[in-house]
Amino acid sequence: MSSGDVILIIYTTKYRLGGAQFPVVANTLANEKGSNGFKGEVITRAVESKRDVLQAISEVREAGKKIEQFIFVGHSGMYGPMYGTVAFPEQFSPYEWEQMDLPFSEEASAYFYCCRSARWFAPFFARTFNVPTYGFFWYTTFSRNKEKYVAAGESTASPLYTIGCRGRKSHGYLGAVRKRLGFEPAEKMKRFEPRPPDGDTSYDHVAALYDAAFQDIRVRKDEWDWLNQHLPDGELDILDIGCGNGALLNALADRVKTGVGVDESAGMIEKARAKNTEFRNLSFQTIDGPVLPFPDDSFDVVTSLMSFRYLDWDPLLHEIKRVTRPGGKFLVIDMVTVPVAVKEYPKLLSDKLRTIRNQKANARFDAALKKLVSHPDWKKMVEYNPIRSEHEMKWYLESRFPGQKMEVLNMGWHSRIVAFDSGPVEKGVEVKLSYP
Repeated sequence: MSSGDVILIIYTTKYRLGGAQFPVVANTLANEKGSNGFKGEVITRAVESKRDVLQAISEVREAGKKIEQFIFVGHSGMYGPMYGTVAFPEQFSPYEWEQMDLPFSEEASAYFYCCRSARWFAPFFARTFNVPTYGFFWYTTFSRNKEKYVAAGESTASPLYTIGCRGRKSHGYLGAVRKRLGFEPAEKMKRFEPRPPDGDTSYDHVAALYDAAFQDIRVRKDEWDWLNQHLPDGELDILDIGCGNGALLNALADRVKTGVGVDESAGMIEKARAKNTEFRNLSFQTIDGPVLPFPDDSFDVVTSLMSFRYLDWDPLLHEIKRVTRPGGKFLVIDMVTVPVAVKEYPKLLSDKLRTIRNQKANARFDAALKKLVSHPDWKKMVEYNPIRSEHEMKWYLESRFPGQKMEVLNMGWHSRIVAFDSGPVEKGVEVKLSYP
């Protein structure tokens, strides 16, 4: 450690619950760093937006210092820390993290005291910035003790800790009881070394299996019906983002003027082009990152079917609005995770019965789908491209297009299919951010 090294502790106060307690946790950590012999500067900083995070990092760099420990305290989604508010959430996309230049020291490390940071984000951060990174697998909670759960309530007295701990969200009501009785130890933060993925993280290796299952996208009846209800009348210029094997544009070919499908997976685009022998109004191409290689005002409709959860939301949404004509719309259909609530049981039963009927009516699709989702290559891809929580996608889309509401098309025990119609894209909120 040199005299110019710092520990940078950033935290949120406005996003969701516990805003008054996160500063106390940050100060508790800062005091412990000093007590443990750290001789450099410990910086604690509230960050309520992505701009704030970039500014905090920039100030360290401009001071000619290096970050020995980068620490975040707050809430997170599957793709990492959350900023802003529920009414207007912000989250750095993977692309945005990858563009950053964090001034880490040679012995640097990073710590994310937030829910589920060990499931995807911590290993991603480790390999992106080449520093050991720590996170929690379970949901986090406030505790008076850093070794085991000791209820803190809403108190802001120091010391206070954010710990990973089993509870109702991870282990049901039995987990909640054990936690409240003091029987649950704090989860030890999981350490991830900076190393590349241990397998193919793209759709390339599952392209053939995916193509076999979704030869005809109309097997997804709920999604197909909703899409047709929300597509404008007349011949359309359509852009399909995350087009996969091109099945959606093929199904829409007789009602579009031009259809363009883009995907980051070369294997998927190869399948899409192979089946595009009949429709000359369709074309498919690979893209690299959240940049759309099309002029302004090129399309009447942009669609994203079962792919938006993987994408770089803010950068890509800026591009979507650029290439969509005034009055055009963005249609999203995707899968999200959330446990079913008791009040939703009637809809769950109805949806399950309808799904079973559809599966029996198309045994070939059902068999091909089971083969796809059980394949090791599919499981590896999902490990590195997790599904978003329902509230993440709902809060994001509804904040960017005020007045528009996300719909639930089909419900399962732990996941559901949702859909969103942006309405005229020019009515959406223009998010102007400063990227490094």
